[in-house]
Formats: sequence, C-alpha cells, structure tokens
Amino acid sequence: MNTSKVLRFAGGYGLSVAISGIVSLAVIPAIIVAAGADAWATIAVAQAVAGFAFVFAVYGWGVVGPTEVAKLTPDRRGQYFYDSLLSRTWLCLIVIPAATVIAILVIGHDELLAALTVTSGILVALGSGWFFVGESSPIRFLLIDTVPRIAGTVAGAVVLIATGDIIAFAALQLAGVVASTALGVWNILTRHHDWRFTLSPIRAVRNLRGQASPVAMSATASVYVNVPIVLIDLFLPSATAVYALAERIVRLALYSTRPIVQIAQGWVPSPDPLEQAARARRITAIALGLGALGGLVYAVAGPWIGDVLSGGELTIPFALAVPMGINLAAILASQLTGFACLTAFGLTRALATSTIVGAVVGTALMYPLLLWIGAPGVAWGLAAAELCVLIVQLAALVPRLRRHEQVVS
Repeated sequence: MNTSKVLRFAGGYGLSVAISGIVSLAVIPAIIVAAGADAWATIAVAQAVAGFAFVFAVYGWGVVGPTEVAKLTPDRRGQYFYDSLLSRTWLCLIVIPAATVIAILVIGHDELLAALTVTSGILVALGSGWFFVGESSPIRFLLIDTVPRIAGTVAGAVVLIATGDIIAFAALQLAGVVASTALGVWNILTRHHDWRFTLSPIRAVRNLRGQASPVAMSATASVYVNVPIVLIDLFLPSATAVYALAERIVRLALYSTRPIVQIAQGWVPSPDPLEQAARARRITAIALGLGALGGLVYAVAGPWIGDVLSGGELTIPFALAVPMGINLAAILASQLTGFACLTAFGLTRALATSTIVGAVVGTALMYPLLLWIGAPGVAWGLAAAELCVLIVQLAALVPRLRRHEQVVS
C-alpha cells in the first residue's frame, strides 16, 4: 500500500474511527455523572445483549460484504446491496423483539431504556458502512454512515447533561442510527439502479445461503465478549457498573487501533511469498509489541483512567485492571496476527479454530472464577480465553514464517 493510499485511508476511515472514539469517551462520564451508575450499568448490559444479537441481524455481511462488493462490477452492486438489506430487515424484525425481552429479563428494571438501547445496537446492522468500504468510499463512510450516528449520540449527551433525562439520550441515539441507515440506503440505491424491489421473506431467506461460516465465527467470538457483563449483572449486580467501565475502556482501545489493523490487512498480502512472509514477520513483531505496551498501560493506568472517565464516581481496582490489561494485550496482538497475517496465508481455518478455542476456554472458566473471586474472576477467564486465541494463531503462523526464513538463508 503506497503512501498516498495510506493518507487517503487515514483521512476517511481513520477520521471516522477518531471521531467515534472521542465521542464514545466523552459520553461515558456524561452518562455516569448525569444519570448515575445504575443507568450506566443498564446501558452496558443492554449493549452486550444487542452486541450478541447484532451478529444474527447483520448475518455476515459486515465480514464478507466489503470483499464481495469490491469484486462486483458497479452494475451489479445495487442488487447485491438490496438483497442484503431485504434479509437484514427481516432478521431485525425477528431479532430485536427477542433481544429486547432477554435484556429486560436480565436487567429487571429500566425497561424503556433497555429497549431503546437494544434497538439502537441491533439496527446498526442495517447500516451501509461495509458497502462503502467495499467500494472504497471513505468520505461516504464518514459523512453518511458515521456522522449521523455520532450526531444523534452527541445530541443525546447534550440533552442528558442539561436535563438528566437518560431516556431522551437513548431516544436521540436511536434517531441517529435511523438517520444513518436511511441516508446510506438512499445514497446507494439512488446511485445504483440495478435492483428490483421486493419484500419477499422467501427471497430474504434465500439470500442467507453461504453466510453461515462468518456468522458462526462471529457468534462464537461474541459469546465470550458479551456474556461476561451479563453474568456479572445476574450474579453480582453490585459490580456491573465498574466492570462495564473497565470493559468499555478495553473496547475503546481496540477501536482506536482499528486503522492499524485495516492498513496491515492491505499491506501484508503480496504475490511474492518471501516478501509476504517478511511483511508478516514485521506485523507479528509489531502486534506483540503493541499488545505488551497496551496491556502494561492498562494494568498500571486503568484505575486512573476509570476515575477520570467516571468523574470520580467509579473506581477500577488493580485486581480488575491487571487481568483486563492481559486481556487487552492478547486482543491487540491477535487482531493483527489473525486478520492481517493468517488471512494473508489463507489460514482462515486456524483463525476460526482460535476463536472456538477461546470461546470454550472463556465459557468454561468465567462462571466458576466469578463465584470464586468475583468480577476479577470473569476478567481472568476472559484473559485466559484471549491468550489461548493468540497462542493458537501463533502456532499456525510461526511455522510459515520460519519456513520462508530458511528459504531466504
């Protein structure tokens, strides 16, 4: 990837990530200070339920969609998008009510807030960001997909700070998601005319063929990413707000490094096997270094960051910060070794295997560790899962790198 392409990427997708990250950081203290820790906990749990349900609503298009759009000629992209929209719409009609009921049952209070939050999280599945990525439209991604959603969140935060009304915040956030979805659909379908209108649920089901693999992998990963906060809310509700804050800092750190992952995904692949191996070695070294640095910073500074973001309302203990730091370190490394390096070598099965191993380990450890040492136990279970993911990926990747090193020597 040459310098001009990197700069173009940073100016579009990178700016979208930066804006989203800044707003997400700013919203955390707004919610905790203006609405209280209980409202923050409700939103966090509802978002976790929505995060898992989202996988089934988007049904793989977020994973395979960009590549498929890039492969298609412009005169076939409109129908591809409409077919996906048809299927995703029907799926949302099924998934949103079910997920809302589950969230309300788990949380046990704040029914309207939970329902609005779940709906916002799942309706993102109707977004068009992945299509804009596939057609290499970073400006559309920024102005059509990102800005309207962020505008809704910012407007909600302003109203929340002024009035203390958390329902207004959730409603305006949902309005931003709806606006982003509507603008994206309008933009794509008015530029591409090769689509035929239908509401057929039969056709919607047919469009799902071939999407099972990415859905299964995403759902497996989502289990041990979103289940911890639900477990804590069910069995240790007093720790929900603090754990949610600690977990949100991890997600924001990962989100901020997304441009690095996407740039690496475009840089590692090469028609020359030796050059590809050399690039993969560099990215693997960067991945491990970045992971170690990020994990250390979190373990040391996590309590202070949590104090700042919560306005002094919540405190992340070191007992929780340390396993969360290890968790962050492993994910920072594995997102590069997995999505940038393993995929370049065609080792997608190893990527899927690592996800399954992580899910099994995390699921097996989190509940007993929760009963043993509380919220830090869940974090240790998650850390063990992510370390297993990284180990499996490195076990598959390192032989490829060494083989090419021997050829060079």
